[in-house]
Amino acid sequence: MRIELVGWDIGGAHLKAVALTDTGAIADVRQYPCPLWLGLERLESALSEAVNELGIDSSCRHAVTMTGELTDHFEDRMTGVQTLIATMLRRFGPEGILVFAGRVGFLRADAVQPRHALDVASANWLASASLIAHRLREPALFVDIGSTTTDLVVLGGGEVRARGYTDYDRLRYDELIYTGVVRTSAMALADELPFEGEWVNLMAEHFATTADIYRLTGELAEHTDQMPAADDGEKSIAGSERRLARLVGRDREDGTAEQWRQLALCLRERQLARITRAIERQFSRNTLPAESPLVGAGAGRFLARVLAARSGRPYVDAIDLLPRPTVTTALPVSDCLPAAAVALLARPFLEKA
Repeated sequence: MRIELVGWDIGGAHLKAVALTDTGAIADVRQYPCPLWLGLERLESALSEAVNELGIDSSCRHAVTMTGELTDHFEDRMTGVQTLIATMLRRFGPEGILVFAGRVGFLRADAVQPRHALDVASANWLASASLIAHRLREPALFVDIGSTTTDLVVLGGGEVRARGYTDYDRLRYDELIYTGVVRTSAMALADELPFEGEWVNLMAEHFATTADIYRLTGELAEHTDQMPAADDGEKSIAGSERRLARLVGRDREDGTAEQWRQLALCLRERQLARITRAIERQFSRNTLPAESPLVGAGAGRFLARVLAARSGRPYVDAIDLLPRPTVTTALPVSDCLPAAAVALLARPFLEKA
C-alpha cells in the first residue's frame, strides 16, 4: 500500500498527520508531541519520526495547515507562518506541497507570499468545517473539542457560515474557546469549588490540567495525552489526584478517591458550562433550526455528545462522515480532523497539477 498524500496539521503542541493511499483511502493517522515554544528542532524531530513511521518517500505529496505560528517562539504570526512553510519546503522540496490558505484556498508552498500569512495562520478549523459541511449538507453546529481549544462553527447548505475568521474575531464571537480536554490549566475553569461542604478559593497556579480531570472521570483516552503533566509526574489516577488536591491547598492523602473524583466532576461541569454558553450564542443567531445536530470531533468529542444530549439535539460523530481507514489506525481520524481535511480537500487539486 503506497502513501500518495499526507495531510499535516502543524500545531503549537502537536504535529498531526493523516496519510492517504493512491485511491484516497485513509491509510494511517498519527499524532506526535511537538512543543514548538521550545524550538523549531521539535518540529524537525516530529517530522523525522512521522516520515519513518508512515513510510513517506520522495514521490509523496503534502497538504499543510497550521496553528503553530501562534507560539511564542516566533516574534509574530507572519514570521511563524513563513518559518513553518520554509521548514516543510526544506524537508520535502518545492514540488507537491500545498498550503491551506483558508478563504484563498490552496497555494503552492513556494508561492506563499507575506500577504497570505494571515489567511494561512490558524486556518485549520476552516479546513475541518469545510469538509464536514460538504459531507453533511444539512444545517448543523460543528463542535471540535481538542486538547487545547474548542471550535464552534455553524454549517448550512454545504457551506461554512462562521462570523469570524481570524483568531481575534473568532474569540469575540465565541467560535473559538480556549478550553480543551488535555492541556488546559485546571485553574482556568473556576475561581472556587465546593470541597468538604465549603466553598474553597482555588490556587491560581498551574498545578493540574484538564487531562487530570478526565483521567479521574474515566473519559480520557490516554493516547491523547502526549505532553508532560503539570508537575512532570506520573500520568496515573494517583498522580492526577495529587495534582488536583493542590488546587485546594491539600495533599492527596487528605481526602478520599471519591472526594478527588467529585472535585474533577465539578471542574468538568464548569468546562461544560463554558462551552454550553457559547453553543447557546451560536443558536441564538437564528441561522440554525432548533433541531440541528451537533457534529462532534476532536479528542474531546465525548463532551460534544454530552452537550447534545443535554440540549435535546441530535448528535453526529464526525468519524461517521469520513472515509473509513483501510486498516486499524494509531488513533481515530476525527482526533486529527484538520490533517485529514486538508489531505482530502487538496487531493483534487494535486490530481490536476
